[in-house]
Formats: sequence, C-alpha cells, structure tokens
Amino acid sequence: MNCEKSLSDYQNEWEIICDKAFTEYSKLSSAERTWFNVQCLINAVNNGGIISYYYNNDADYYQETMDDLKKLGQNKIIDLMERSAKIFPNNIVSKTIDERNNVISNLLEGEFDDELTKIDEIFFKYENELEQSLINYLIKYEIIK
Repeated sequence: MNCEKSLSDYQNEWEIICDKAFTEYSKLSSAERTWFNVQCLINAVNNGGIISYYYNNDADYYQETMDDLKKLGQNKIIDLMERSAKIFPNNIVSKTIDERNNVISNLLEGEFDDELTKIDEIFFKYENELEQSLINYLIKYEIIK
C-alpha cells in the first residue's frame, strides 16, 4: 500500500495560501511562495499543457517559480521551463499576461507545437516526483503536517 500523500490532501491549507497570495503575494513566506508558485505550475500544465502556464497569470511569477524549483532540486523541470521559454524573444518571459499572450498569439501556426508536446510529456513523467519534493519541503518548513 502506498502511503504517499498528494497535494490534494492539503486542499484547505492550499486555499489559505491562495487567498494570501491573491491579496498580498509579497507577504508570503518563502515556503508559502514556493507552494503557491509550484502548485500553480502543476495545475496549469495539468489544465492545458505548459503553454497554459504562460497564457495565464501564473507566469507573472516565472522567475520566482524558477527559483522555487531550484530550492526543490527540480533540475529536470527547470530544464523544461527553460526549453518552453524559447517561444519568447531572447528566451525572456514577460512579467505581464498581455505581453505573453501577444507573443503566443503571433507565433507561426504549429511553430512550437511538437516541442511543447514533448515538454508536456516529459513534465507528466516527472510530475509525481515534483509533487513529492514539494510536499517534503512543505513538511520540513512546517507549512503542512
């Protein structure tokens, strides 16, 4: 029997973090910010692939998310994020949703489809490892029990 917990086991705590993040992101503790950014990434990819992360507000915190992935030692996911950022000029992800969506909307039809599909497939392969490393981190910093 597998006794591993999943992030869905902490829904009540997650809702508290979201409320805090949406009202005063800058007031999140380092561990709370890590949870918010990494779970937003996971949720976005699960709801439409890596491109969904950029199409939505989640990528407003792209650099912070990259820093948080480093804290978790998630080099494979960092590599995928860097690969996916190549859709943006100079591989720089804009901090605003409007600028990101403008870039995405102006991509040539199918230009990055194969690469983004490969990134999604690899992400899903490592998703459980990412989730478990996040849970372990949150337990270590006493955000969850």
